Amino acid sequence: MHSRTSVRLAGVAAAAAFGLGLAACGEDGTTQSGGTGDGADDTVALSPQEAVAAAFQGLSDDSYKMESTMTVDGAEFVAMTTVVDGDNAQSTGDILMSAMAGASGEEMEPGLAELFGDMHTETILVGRTAYIQITGGMFDGLTEEYGEDVWFTADVTEGDMAEVYSQFGGMDLASQTENMLASLENVEETGDNTYTGTLAADSEALSAFTEGATAADTAALESIEVTVALDDDGLLKTMSMTLPETEGMTMEMTSEVVEIGGSYDIAAPASENLVPFEEFMGSGL
Repeated sequence: MHSRTSVRLAGVAAAAAFGLGLAACGEDGTTQSGGTGDGADDTVALSPQEAVAAAFQGLSDDSYKMESTMTVDGAEFVAMTTVVDGDNAQSTGDILMSAMAGASGEEMEPGLAELFGDMHTETILVGRTAYIQITGGMFDGLTEEYGEDVWFTADVTEGDMAEVYSQFGGMDLASQTENMLASLENVEETGDNTYTGTLAADSEALSAFTEGATAADTAALESIEVTVALDDDGLLKTMSMTLPETEGMTMEMTSEVVEIGGSYDIAAPASENLVPFEEFMGSGL
């Protein structure tokens, strides 16, 4: 139904939504501030490229809330809310695979219907342990396999998980946003506190999705235009991007920081049904 290119594009959102860990703050826990909170004058000396790169780093010493959406042909495909407080973070998302199926315009084989069922994800990061819960769609059988209220756990600092975690920039939309901002090229100021740049297929932000891709797949990701809006303190407010049309489908992604400095009660889930993520990966589900 879909080429590998469209699957890779969908993976930008889907991988984040599954959220195998959250790492919106800097690895060493230090602040790399873009704006100091004294107003827009803090960024006057910065070039457009520097202002955009510093926009997310300035959040690393604050708690904040980010909302992100991805649409396919105008229909909502992914909706994600992420809150971050120090080393802890929590992300809730819906992946509406039915939107992808509808945008394809092709009749789906009965055996594939469950693969395009809508899914819900919950991811909690406390310290360096991620707790992941996925329901709906292709994961409807998890309760039967593992019991009620199952959460999969992963240490994001060890083994294969650490490598994957690093490769995907933390695998949450907030961290991917940070990575994209740092990877933008040819950034220009196009309005008041508004900047536009391009994201190349060989950029660090897209490397996880182009590794092993054909030349045609990589070409489809070239020169993605990204628009970034900053607040009066030089911190990220919104980021939006439109991915190249693939097989007649157009995907758009928007992320918005809706609150800075909020208080969030982030804790490990109360469930006693905890299963190592490696066991889930080896189950074949």
